[in-house]
Amino acid sequence: KFEKEYIPSADAHADVGGPTNVVISLVLEIQGDETDFEGAGFSIEKTNKVISSIAADVLVDDGYCLNACEVFWTPGDRKEVLSKQDMIIDFPTLVDL
Repeated sequence: KFEKEYIPSADAHADVGGPTNVVISLVLEIQGDETDFEGAGFSIEKTNKVISSIAADVLVDDGYCLNACEVFWTPGDRKEVLSKQDMIIDFPTLVDL
């Protein structure tokens, strides 16, 4: 659930919120079918294994096998704080690691 795009101004580093939770989504297009996404998001160990696998897979052919990548995260605004309750409401199927 990404409701708006936040583009920081030049002086944005001055206005900072408090500690927060973060939700990050990666959208990738990789040539071939070697990346194993089994278990991603269900444990820290399996998620780390998948991210390491992605990192290795995109190095094939000097990185030319990575066709596209988009990274989304929330909260995007430095002043916004995302609580655990906000995460449950906004992302009800999210698995808490």
